[in-house]
Amino acid sequence: MSNMRQVNVRTNEFFGDELIPLSFPDGWKVNLVEMACKDAPPMDDEEIRSALENSEGASSIKEQARGKKGRIVVTCDDLSRPTPAYRVFPFIVEQLHEAGISDSQIFVLGSFGCHHPMNLDAYARKLGERAVAKYDCVNHNPFQNFKNLGRTSAGTPVIVNQEFASADLRICISGVKKHVWAGAGGGGKAVIPGVSSIDSILYNHSVIEGHRPVNRRIWWIDENPERRDMQEYARMADLNASVNCVYDVNRALIGLHAGDVDDAWKEAVKECYKAHDSKTAPKSDVAVVNAYPQADQDIDWWGAQESLREGGTAVAVHHFTMGSALLHYRGEQMGAPWRRIQGQHRNRWPVEQAENAIVFTNRLSKRHMLAYSDRVSWMTEWDSVLQRLVEIHGEEASVAVYPSGKLQFDSAKNPLSI
Repeated sequence: MSNMRQVNVRTNEFFGDELIPLSFPDGWKVNLVEMACKDAPPMDDEEIRSALENSEGASSIKEQARGKKGRIVVTCDDLSRPTPAYRVFPFIVEQLHEAGISDSQIFVLGSFGCHHPMNLDAYARKLGERAVAKYDCVNHNPFQNFKNLGRTSAGTPVIVNQEFASADLRICISGVKKHVWAGAGGGGKAVIPGVSSIDSILYNHSVIEGHRPVNRRIWWIDENPERRDMQEYARMADLNASVNCVYDVNRALIGLHAGDVDDAWKEAVKECYKAHDSKTAPKSDVAVVNAYPQADQDIDWWGAQESLREGGTAVAVHHFTMGSALLHYRGEQMGAPWRRIQGQHRNRWPVEQAENAIVFTNRLSKRHMLAYSDRVSWMTEWDSVLQRLVEIHGEEASVAVYPSGKLQFDSAKNPLSI
């Protein structure tokens, strides 16, 4: 195997975002499936300023901030989301300063629902070292410190973080990507689950239809009960500015829509839908899916499920310093750790038509392994993965590579309903 073809994929979001090489025999046909935005340039400073100043559906942050004497809250999501908030936050602060707001009025609130809290290092990776040096970064607590603002039309109790509710101005930074039951990220999702009580979150996630949503799909916005409830909830919580980021395969900011929680967010959704669109590869002997840029939340096997031939080999690249996380405080109700401890493993086979499945990881985790069938192979060296692939498929085969599986989708199979 002296002659090799090489594909580089990015890994380890927020902890280096480094490229790693994946080599294949020269006789293999390699199909790199890229997103439509692969050649889109990152936004420069002036473009970010312009996006914030030209607010959509609402007055700009600067205009809304003028004359405010109280606290100004800016929320951000945690490291489980790829959002490049560090690119946007300084320009939000710039607008606040131009409106006469002092640094002492500004604080950051982590908008992560019932995920585990962020530490100083996590805030620095999300917002930048300067941000944590200058502004108080506060964790949302889903169990206490709330203000009750009534109920949505679907019955969800609007029980919101007290510091968020009592601020003079509320600004939420979000990222937009596909989401399996909320349709897409961003918008009202920054408020619920973002800065809401566990009771509100569980009602929205599980009670509106009497159960956890089972018939959802990505990019279904219109008439989606949970998403509709989120948007109404955010309005009731008086979200002043929804700042929605669109990013590329490298987590670089390529689109920004700020303003009204519906108008600005929907424009961001439309842009993201076009940007992340990826034409499905033909049926291949091998399909490689990369968990970047959201490896925190396991692996999206969609590319392999779509592109792998019957009896082929599915390979996932999962390189992330923090590993696949158990994010939720109430994980035993929304996940399955206690069932695992009791020996009730999920035994998941990730790609139905695959004869073999391999996870190429930088660190082995028994907890992660127990989420899958014992038939899945776990390897820490690409040479070992390659050797196994050649043993199975020989020196001539086809491989489809999805470099950003957590973002990618095919619009021909996943229509946008907004």
